[in-house]
Amino acid sequence: MRIIQPASVFLLMLLMATANGNSDQSIESNSPAQKLPLTIVHAGQVLAVPGEAPLKEQSIYIRNGRIAEIRSGYLEAEGAKLIDLKSLFLLPGLIDLHVHLTSAPEPGGELDDVTDGPADLALIGAVHAERLLHAGFTSVLDMGTGRRSHEDAVFALRTAIDEGLIAGPRLFAVGSPLSIPGQSRAMRFNSAVDAVVGPQNVCVGVDDCRRVVREQVKRGADVINVYNTGSLLSIPSVPITFTEAELKAIADTAHALGRSVIADGGNTPGDASGINAALRAGFDAIDTATYPDAETWRLLKEYNAYFVPHLYAVQAAVGDSPDTLQSGSMGWLPQPILEFLYELKQEAPSAIAAKKAGVRFAFGSDPGVFPHGENAREFAELVRAGLSAEEAVITATSAAAKVLRRNADLGSIEVGKLADMIAVANDPLINVQELEQVRWVMKGGTVYLSP
Repeated sequence: MRIIQPASVFLLMLLMATANGNSDQSIESNSPAQKLPLTIVHAGQVLAVPGEAPLKEQSIYIRNGRIAEIRSGYLEAEGAKLIDLKSLFLLPGLIDLHVHLTSAPEPGGELDDVTDGPADLALIGAVHAERLLHAGFTSVLDMGTGRRSHEDAVFALRTAIDEGLIAGPRLFAVGSPLSIPGQSRAMRFNSAVDAVVGPQNVCVGVDDCRRVVREQVKRGADVINVYNTGSLLSIPSVPITFTEAELKAIADTAHALGRSVIADGGNTPGDASGINAALRAGFDAIDTATYPDAETWRLLKEYNAYFVPHLYAVQAAVGDSPDTLQSGSMGWLPQPILEFLYELKQEAPSAIAAKKAGVRFAFGSDPGVFPHGENAREFAELVRAGLSAEEAVITATSAAAKVLRRNADLGSIEVGKLADMIAVANDPLINVQELEQVRWVMKGGTVYLSP
């Protein structure tokens, strides 16, 4: 059990006081930006719409947390607050579709769900959330752990961020992923312990899976996450968990309730049946799809779904040789798992075939496997897999916003959208690793990091 220091008590009270917030509350409500006067940002270069050419010498007008005007030249207005970014390159705030806010790559972390309560986990998540925001990720999707304590912590944290009580990205959350009995990717304990902390959202049959989706949305899920295969670390991994009828019921129910649905798994070498069944069922994205096949690429294009690889997480997990396995971020894991991860690291990532197949990418990095705040290292891995720097930036801006169904608010710097913007020293379309050193961060019209 982590000891809560006295200085953290006030934050703890704020977090738990918001634990009963509901998901239908506007993200912008009670934001500090609502009280701000007109702000004008003078930007030397602006990637306003990823995929289009950058603009030079622009003035971006911000009112009530949203972009009101974008005008050429460095303009001023009486009473306006001016922010001078003439020497920097401005682009939309980054979006990561796969984070685990309460997790960290440390020994014993797998026991947090039974040793720590929601308050402890919320405080851990608050630290990670601030790191993510300062790293330029103004929106993230927490993908859950399957334990209710994590879900309660993240929902409380989301509300605290929305209400301006603490600093963090716009937090979208799945709550708890859906799974079948025995495939929840959570540690197994004796029956007495599991009865208290056992995995949530286990369902069997079409009607039961519809019920679980509805209950999860009622609890506050912004997106539905589904364990459609076994875990990557289960040997052998189950290639498909739900029936195709169950997967379709999950997707149809999620869509009817205005939620995207993500298939989190594709982990059996030579068998992509679980990924492909999810795509045929109408899932919006496939995540952690380690072993897709040619049919996967065809279905991704047919259904206009997104491919969300995790490249940096595999690179960071273990060392660079069989003799240095313990030097990676997950080096404390048992030797057989480290050896498996090292073998996986030597394989060509599926993202290379995905790029050649011409499918759509979206950004997900999986911090928790590596330290929160290092997410932007994923961009260099995407470029190594064949994407251009411009394409890599699109994955974490306009593409990720579409997966969240929030592209009317996020993903570009355009009039009417939320003023979520970051700045770096030089053009990331020339060197994408510029995104690893964010200099300035604004979310909803409020500046959280300055040069």
